[in-house]
Amino acid sequence: MQAIRIRRGVERIAFAGGLLVAGGAFAADFPISGTLSVNGNSGALPDGGAFGDSTYDASTGVLSAGAFSFPQTTTSFPSDLGTVVVTYRLTQTDTSTGLVDADGTAALTNASLSLNVTHVTISGIPISVGTCVFQPIAIALAGTASATELDLADTGFSIPEVAPSACGGYGDQINQAIAGTNNAIDVVMEGDFTPPVGDDTIFADGFELGAAAR
Repeated sequence: MQAIRIRRGVERIAFAGGLLVAGGAFAADFPISGTLSVNGNSGALPDGGAFGDSTYDASTGVLSAGAFSFPQTTTSFPSDLGTVVVTYRLTQTDTSTGLVDADGTAALTNASLSLNVTHVTISGIPISVGTCVFQPIAIALAGTASATELDLADTGFSIPEVAPSACGGYGDQINQAIAGTNNAIDVVMEGDFTPPVGDDTIFADGFELGAAAR
């Protein structure tokens, strides 16, 4: 008998920006929830976050190009000078595509984020921070997929420092609170991300064998 040729999996559409999903599915904004930990200080991702405009094709497992967007939010943490309250906006500066495998594992291509600090108070006293942007923040999200959500995470990603003169001249102080690698993000993307059906068909001598013959 000739060597058995085994064909496993479903052909995937290659990762690329601007992927068009077969079947003409309409782009959607997938709601986002989860947590973000910056320099060890953890808090919920802002309500109203989304990943869009994107589509998911369950026949291939491909999530077309989209971007994360979040509304402005506020977080607080203790410091030697008192409680620091930071108002910031987290945005994605590029686009990411995704892939769900038949076994339910999932991943997005690397996302480049920007964290824009817009307002700071220390013990209730406002601090003028001017331009205060931490970027690029590269995250690589991976996890699992189901019929109700994508559950993705990344830990240990780096937030680069700003120049000492940035943030109204408070760059060094704000770097101590934000910059570093003690960071983590957990993302739950709501939607039907049912994994594609794997193809384990076995061929022998050019003929398809049934499951009982495998």
